[in-house]
Amino acid sequence: MNDITEKEKGIISIIRLNKLLKKNEIRKKYKIGRLEIAFEWRSSKNLWGRFGGGWNWHLGFQIGGLTIIIFLLIFSIRINFEKK
Repeated sequence: MNDITEKEKGIISIIRLNKLLKKNEIRKKYKIGRLEIAFEWRSSKNLWGRFGGGWNWHLGFQIGGLTIIIFLLIFSIRINFEKK
């Protein structure tokens, strides 16, 4: 028996709406050798927000392994170094 909570029903509804509604977003990727740079911008009208989870503003950076993500309020830049 599937016991789906109200929270899970809400998340499923948002996912379905995101598939139906036209999204305003820009995604660009550039690759130079082992270096990959990705730019991502989403509209603040996106149901999950610009950065997901309802967040529309984000300032800072995140470093993990060979990836650096720079958040500049309304867009993000991801820099990834591939292993040899």
